[in-house]
Amino acid sequence: MSGKIMAIFFAALLLLGGAGLYYLQVYYYYREVPAAEIPTAMTLVGADGQPVSIPVSGFKGIYSVSTPIGNRACFTTTPAEAAAAEPYDKPTPLGAPSWFGCFDYGQITDDIESGAAKAYLGQKNIAPKIDNVIAVYPDGRAYEWRQPNEEAEEKRTID
Repeated sequence: MSGKIMAIFFAALLLLGGAGLYYLQVYYYYREVPAAEIPTAMTLVGADGQPVSIPVSGFKGIYSVSTPIGNRACFTTTPAEAAAAEPYDKPTPLGAPSWFGCFDYGQITDDIESGAAKAYLGQKNIAPKIDNVIAVYPDGRAYEWRQPNEEAEEKRTID
């Protein structure tokens, strides 16, 4: 009888631990960007190295309190203005929590690969070995994320 009680105890402990870990990964470490911090414009790196400003509207964003690569955003902009920015080599949108529904990283990846969207460098080394990347569609939809850059890939580390 005590063996069954121990097994039930450990099973319950595993379920609680798993639920806690899931909550931490999907909800706890993410925050929505407060209304006071929503940008009206963003700066990209121009093809000539000079800053290129693009307008931003309809911004929805999240950030992570535990990692610099946890930022994601969805907004609209003017594609013609973004076209003056430096294209980003090897854009790889990272996944977002399921509750942040506007950011479908699989679709964004497919659209960049097919040419339906173009990725641009928002800022090089926004954090050590992390670049800010923005993908823009011809209809003005735009998505922002951060990803490890080539230096992190070479060394397989992020400081």
